[in-house]
Amino acid sequence: MDREAQPEPPESEPEAGANPAESTPESTPETEAAAPPAEPPEPPVSGTDQPKPRTPVAVLAAVVVLWLFAVVTAWTATVSVVATSFEVTARYSDAWTPLEFVESLLILAAAVVFGLLAIKVRSGRDWARSVVVIVSAIALAAALLTRAFAAGTGAVGTAMLALLLVLLLLRPARDWCDCDAERHSPRIAKAAQPPHQVVSALLVLWTAVGTGLYLGSVGILAQAGDEVDLASDGAAWTAGAIFVLAIIHAALNIGFSFHRNWARWATVGLAAAYAFWLIIAATRDLFEDGTSSWPLLVILCLIPLALIWAMAGADSREWCRRAAPDDQNEAEN
Repeated sequence: MDREAQPEPPESEPEAGANPAESTPESTPETEAAAPPAEPPEPPVSGTDQPKPRTPVAVLAAVVVLWLFAVVTAWTATVSVVATSFEVTARYSDAWTPLEFVESLLILAAAVVFGLLAIKVRSGRDWARSVVVIVSAIALAAALLTRAFAAGTGAVGTAMLALLLVLLLLRPARDWCDCDAERHSPRIAKAAQPPHQVVSALLVLWTAVGTGLYLGSVGILAQAGDEVDLASDGAAWTAGAIFVLAIIHAALNIGFSFHRNWARWATVGLAAAYAFWLIIAATRDLFEDGTSSWPLLVILCLIPLALIWAMAGADSREWCRRAAPDDQNEAEN
């Protein structure tokens, strides 16, 4: 048979050994329009799409106990305001002084603090949990030492403090307030958590503020009730100085809470002055007066020294350095 007479292979069939991709016809606009659209890839599951962890039962129970303390304290503040109003009206007639209501205002401030701690513990702030644990442990120890749990109301309060301490020390409560834990609160993912030294220092400072306001107001009112010359009496000047220093420390505590370094250094300077004054007073009582009050002054001197150590440490310095990035972000926004 002649070679030229053999039939040619059809064009649609690719030759043996040829690349199938080379034999595919080129795509035209008509074929692209006829082809079905490709399905978009499924988006990856982000962290926000995942179900939020539920609040542990231990945290909810602790929040209920804190709100109960807030309600009881607010009721006590209301009764104190009413009783003080009657007392002021009976003693001073129309010439009353606002210092009479300092004790009632401090009780009301304690109620506000309990409510704030309840909100912050519910949102997962570890500093709030640490404050509640420290205060509950101290109050529980004081109740046991003074045998306040023997009475009916004291027994209920002691039991509530013990319950609050146990609830916040459980593993679910600790994980709820820990950013590195798996089941932590979603509200603390990007929140700045103050170090434990900062929390302890602020707790001591705010306690000193409340004590100073109370002692200063009571001292001023006691001197005024005795009708002495406030301009020349040393006790009145001491009470007034304590009251003013308490107000100054309150302003410094607010500044330190907002990462202000000047507030930290001012508090360190005042604490150093208190420690120096207590050392001088203890030395004078030991060598000159021969009284037995110098051990108490030495113990009190440890408080400002501990504050100086805490506020001059690395944690407090790092806490106050966070003000610069925050201010920069606010300026950009």
